Amino acid sequence: MNTAVRHPVFTLAALATAVTLCFLSRPAWADETFGFYAGGGVGRYDIRIRNATDLGNTIDDYRRDDTAYKLFAGWRFAPFVALEGDYINLGTNRDTIAPGTQLENKIYGWAPQLVATVPLGNVSDSGAVGPVELFADVGEYWYRYHRSYDTPLGSFASASDDFHHVIYGGGVGLVIAQRIPVRLEYQEYNIQNTNTSNALWLTGAFRF
Repeated sequence: MNTAVRHPVFTLAALATAVTLCFLSRPAWADETFGFYAGGGVGRYDIRIRNATDLGNTIDDYRRDDTAYKLFAGWRFAPFVALEGDYINLGTNRDTIAPGTQLENKIYGWAPQLVATVPLGNVSDSGAVGPVELFADVGEYWYRYHRSYDTPLGSFASASDDFHHVIYGGGVGLVIAQRIPVRLEYQEYNIQNTNTSNALWLTGAFRF
């Protein structure tokens, strides 16, 4: 059973504490195999709702995609594992069902994640381009989900709640100059009251 988020700040505080401890235990700026990194990305978010029960059973089959974006920062303990914190905005998608009648969904929130990476090649001897990396991630998405169904007579139904669910994904990346990973990622979400919820991301970062 899914429950609303009461204190997401505790999770973020735990993530910040862990990252701080990593900084205290390593040199301030590390090499390409471990250390701090930050970046962002843009993606396409797909959502499908077969029966919007919380909107009064007014929608039988709703399917849309929208532009999403995220910002992230993390600490690499080794070339193979990192602890990361993401701000993920899955966009605001709207569908005009009839003249003056519109369904809207808006989802945004934070996600602490564990990222595992497998470099396909020698990291230290990779040169200007490379290595290619395979990666997978898993975490918890703490988000606000706003949905509304508006008609010419006013708002027929509206809801805005906080939830949290496990998210996971994976993909492939290419490291440029041993510092700039560019990645293509598929990520699966379990958004409340949806049947399909996933995103395809293109991201870039810098390893300090």
